[in-house]
Amino acid sequence: MKKNTLALFTAAAMLLTSVSCAKKGGSSAASEKETETAAASITTAKTEEETTEMATEHISPVETVSATLGSQLTADRTIGKASGSNTTKFPLADLIEEGDKIRSFTFTIYSDDGGNIGDFKGGFGISVADECPAKTNDYWYQSPDMTFPTQGSYGEITWNVPEELTDYIGANGEVLFGYWWGNSEKIRIENVICTFDRTRNVPVDGTADVQVGKSVGYADEDNTIRVPLDFIPEGNIPETVTFNISSGGGFGKFTGAFGLNSSAGSYQSVDTAVFTDSQSLSLTWFVPNAAKAYYAQNNELMLGYWWSEQPTITLDSVSVRYSQQIGYIPPATTAAAAPSDTSTTTTSAAAASELGFRSAQEIVDAIKVGWNLGNSLDSYNTSRSGIDTETGWGNPKTSREIIQAVKKAGFNAVRVPVTWGEHMDDTTIQKEWLDRVQEVVDYAYKEGLFVVIDMHHDDYIWFDPKSSSYTEDSERLKTIWQQIAARFANYDDRLIFEGMNEPRTVGSSMEWMGGTADERSVINRYAKDFVDTVRASGGNNAARTLIVTTYAASADTIALNEMSVPRGGNVILSVHYYAPWKFSDGSEKTFTESGKGEIDAKFAELKRKFIDKKIPVIIDEFGCVNSASESERTAYYQYYISHAKEQGIKCFVWDNGKMNGDSSFGLLNRSKLTWNDTLLRSIMEGAK
Repeated sequence: MKKNTLALFTAAAMLLTSVSCAKKGGSSAASEKETETAAASITTAKTEEETTEMATEHISPVETVSATLGSQLTADRTIGKASGSNTTKFPLADLIEEGDKIRSFTFTIYSDDGGNIGDFKGGFGISVADECPAKTNDYWYQSPDMTFPTQGSYGEITWNVPEELTDYIGANGEVLFGYWWGNSEKIRIENVICTFDRTRNVPVDGTADVQVGKSVGYADEDNTIRVPLDFIPEGNIPETVTFNISSGGGFGKFTGAFGLNSSAGSYQSVDTAVFTDSQSLSLTWFVPNAAKAYYAQNNELMLGYWWSEQPTITLDSVSVRYSQQIGYIPPATTAAAAPSDTSTTTTSAAAASELGFRSAQEIVDAIKVGWNLGNSLDSYNTSRSGIDTETGWGNPKTSREIIQAVKKAGFNAVRVPVTWGEHMDDTTIQKEWLDRVQEVVDYAYKEGLFVVIDMHHDDYIWFDPKSSSYTEDSERLKTIWQQIAARFANYDDRLIFEGMNEPRTVGSSMEWMGGTADERSVINRYAKDFVDTVRASGGNNAARTLIVTTYAASADTIALNEMSVPRGGNVILSVHYYAPWKFSDGSEKTFTESGKGEIDAKFAELKRKFIDKKIPVIIDEFGCVNSASESERTAYYQYYISHAKEQGIKCFVWDNGKMNGDSSFGLLNRSKLTWNDTLLRSIMEGAK
């Protein structure tokens, strides 16, 4: 990120043989994003919409399917009623998809000490588009204070979202829960249930029904029901599935999940949650592309039963809308997550073993804490040319002594941001620039440090993550990395390549909000292009650890959910996470308990969505400007680094060399080779 103006796809573009659609999302296991949960009322209507014809003459008819759905997010967060610690936010992308219309949120709460909560008084907030007439602040709606009864130490607090907001709420926002008053000093939010309406254009070549008649109890060791998917015609895949269930009494609140199992693996949705006093329930699942990616042989549907007021339920029947496997591209009505791409070579781990290279996870484990050589080789638009651009943003020319000071301070990894676009003759990197980059890399490499090289501010010069410019920009990206990879082909595993810095559409309304579905999809394609290019470049690059990132290196949930990390081994996911943002940018002077909670929740999310699925994670930019007191900044750095480490995440501090004023992320005075020793001690203490 330019810190002097800081603001914040088994196959690639996967072609499912029934529904050919650009896939996005998560890891080698299914993404946790999918909110394909269901409730009752479902209506369908034929549309005359035509679809894109591929290699065959078949065009699937399209139905518009609408349903009221419910999704549940496990929160397990504790907040108090004291100011500064009495609110918490939840990402909407874990509850809905783009285009869904939210009806309500229900927050299940418990007294932290087991006592009687009494009447609950609090408030709610939600992100809205800036053109929303009902907004109370820019991009935000804050509710009036509200009071709700509770049931002793337990409560279900439901906020019915005002109708005037629904058309202005997107999946890239957040919902806020606030606790102003009650008998308990602290309350624990166990889960968040979102009820919403979904309308999708679905390719439908036919429907099929099967009687099931199987029962299951929520306390059973295996509390799932599986239904062989052999009742739809061969050569078709499910688009929507309706599970018709019944019980001996009213459900109250039903919670469960949907899934698909096959010879290729398993997919399970996030939890569905429905409030109803009825004894029968129809749950409709919009089958996401991530689940379709597992459609192979021996396919079976899965319904999980986690809880209701009835100990057992019976799955009476299942109804499936299906489409043929050839010739259809569904309308781009919604983004959908996918498992990581599998077309990338799977030999990198083997190559690493043969060369004695460490795996990506072993390298992350070995990194203590990293430092960014910011605002040097990444400088651009400086009115200077050639290698003189290095000093165009006010820092001295990088010397061996600077890197030695970084090592002596305790850092064992250096990230070298590099902008390439201003140093190219057509498609060729200028030799003097590549020589200078290598010289700086060697300063750190010869000191035994891990070194990261990236492609940094090229997004301001030529790089644009849009489908319309993908072909041309992809070729340029591949050409740049072919040349870099060739120059450094024989370096060992301490040299790491990072394909893109903060790839985004500069100046767009979604630039720092996780991007659009198309932009996020294109970033996944660029990530694959980068990995494939380096792996094929020779030398040690088949085994080298590589870094990919989300749209704009965003840690926003919607960007994380739709990130597809290329398979093949030895790939790290990186995000930039300047949080809490208002403290990081200096507009707030206190590192609050709420801020700590925000950081911890994001670190846990990164672990759950990537590290637990064997994708290593680093945060290779974070920090705070010189605005708050030194004691607050000290507490921030130590807390941030230590709590990231607890989740298996290693951090690189952003240092742009600027010690005071706007965007003052400086820690090392590069001219005097002196540090802010107090902050340095807190960084190293956090990294222990």
